[in-house]
Amino acid sequence: MDDDQDSQMLGWSSDVSDEQVKVVDVLQICSASLSVLGSSAIIFKTLRDPISTPYGRIMLGLSSCNIFGSLTWAIDQFLRPSESGRVWAFGNSSTCQTAAFLTQFFLVAWWYNVILSYYFLLTVLSQARRKNYVGKCEVWLHLSALYFPITAIMGLHRGWYSDTYCWYKDLMIQWLIGGFPVIFIYFSLILNTIVIYGVVRRRHVDGITRVQKKLKKEAATLMFLYVAIFFLTVSPSLVEEILVSFFGNTIHDDGKLYPLTILEAMLLPLQGFLNFFIYIKPMYTRFRAANPDKPMHFVLYQALINPKAPKLYRSRAANNNADKDVGIEDNTVIPNQVLFNITFEENAVNTNLSLFNPVINI
Repeated sequence: MDDDQDSQMLGWSSDVSDEQVKVVDVLQICSASLSVLGSSAIIFKTLRDPISTPYGRIMLGLSSCNIFGSLTWAIDQFLRPSESGRVWAFGNSSTCQTAAFLTQFFLVAWWYNVILSYYFLLTVLSQARRKNYVGKCEVWLHLSALYFPITAIMGLHRGWYSDTYCWYKDLMIQWLIGGFPVIFIYFSLILNTIVIYGVVRRRHVDGITRVQKKLKKEAATLMFLYVAIFFLTVSPSLVEEILVSFFGNTIHDDGKLYPLTILEAMLLPLQGFLNFFIYIKPMYTRFRAANPDKPMHFVLYQALINPKAPKLYRSRAANNNADKDVGIEDNTVIPNQVLFNITFEENAVNTNLSLFNPVINI
């Protein structure tokens, strides 16, 4: 494959300057570095939690895979063959195939997003039907992620990877092995989000308190934020892949894809960094309520280091009847356990703080 075809497979036209290519490579490295930091912080926080939950274990798997994928994106341009014309490429045919293997393996991080989505769905259904769907399905959800490492290894042994542009040689295999699972991820996230929204919206519980409504809303917000971040970070790459695969001979003529490539370089490796802010949000909210006069860095440090956070409850102000959120230092709880663990006991806190009421004891 010549340089023009190689440039097309990389997502920009052959007349893109070396400076423009460097911009893309630097953006990838910076985004990947931030993602590694964010995912590492999630892993650190998850391992510090005194109680292991399905939500924590899934986030541990997602963050570990995000680190792996981010490192893959950071070194990708260095693994490409030196004759490919890439500015910082000093690899060979073997490193190029290694890059393709790592890219296919990296898709497991995307799959963990759909595992997280199905976990949320199963949590909602468990609460609605009083059955422990999460406990029955969690192991199978994790095992399903083995598809991508297995297919990545198969690609190496069967010679599916090109040694010039570091991806699949055959377009049909590319879409069967990598493309269709990604499309399945997209539709699963959309469908699961719609179902969760419908179940939560229809499920009204008599006697629910304001704090319970707040926690219910908080949990639903976190669910939707994870899905939104996935679409934000992955969509430029998927759109580019579709355009290159089916319109490659015409779409590159005037370099129209270069802006899309810039977006891909900034966003695709960034998911772990953005996920950190979603994951830490419940802890940060509670420490902020308990320490309203403390600076942001103090609150963020406590949210990251302290394994337990002040709980939130509704309190009447002394001089008026208005309700307000109050953080307290004693009788602390783990917010993620409260929000996403269907077996959380009611007597652990003053009020029923489970994700969707009532609590089911399994």
